[in-house]
Amino acid sequence: MIAEKIEEIIKYQTNRTLSELEENPTNRTADLPQFIETDSLGETVEKLTILHIRTWMLEDAIQAATSDKEIADLKRKIDICFKIKRPKYVAAINAMVDNAIATGRLLKEDSVKLYKGLDNE
Repeated sequence: MIAEKIEEIIKYQTNRTLSELEENPTNRTADLPQFIETDSLGETVEKLTILHIRTWMLEDAIQAATSDKEIADLKRKIDICFKIKRPKYVAAINAMVDNAIATGRLLKEDSVKLYKGLDNE
């Protein structure tokens, strides 16, 4: 059921993106943030994952904080993660997917990372 809902959302977004491009074909890459040119989808998702882990660690640090100033500093860092950095990564992922749909380009790439215990395809 969840997979079917995800598939439905993907089809909807794909059709919406293609319709927008048909209406305004010159606007294909105008909205892409600068860092998308050097990051792949996998690298951007990896950065988003690291950001979430960092946020969880900051939230855990709040529990161990001993002063109001320390708590305020940690909360400011969480705000930076969730209100500034996370939306940029999410927007970058959306833009890369939209651009791949518009240009017919695949998002799959060869991985050069080596993780112990996992077979590379």
